[in-house]
Amino acid sequence: MKIVNLCDAVCKANPHGVEAKNVYSHEHALISHLMLQPGQALKKHITPVDVAFYVLEGRGEVEIGEEKETVGQDAMVESPKGIPHMWRNVSDGPLRIMVIKLPRPVDKSKML
Repeated sequence: MKIVNLCDAVCKANPHGVEAKNVYSHEHALISHLMLQPGQALKKHITPVDVAFYVLEGRGEVEIGEEKETVGQDAMVESPKGIPHMWRNVSDGPLRIMVIKLPRPVDKSKML
């Protein structure tokens, strides 16, 4: 059995400048925890795999393609691969999101 406590997970550098921690990293899937402080936002970007976002805490504005919605705790949002998406914290406290990527994106830096 493997148990990962969020407080022990290492924060990884990212182009969005937000707290991001991988809590599950397997050859078939990647699960990360994001924390955006009030007013913080992810840059609009595209992922090569489908992504599911589960809001753990706070309220956020999510934009996927041309659609934009404000969602709160316990909302699950699907984002298809290849569609630009972003998140913005619109609450007064932290916005915590569990990010599930299936299948795991290929790390091109490790390819020959």
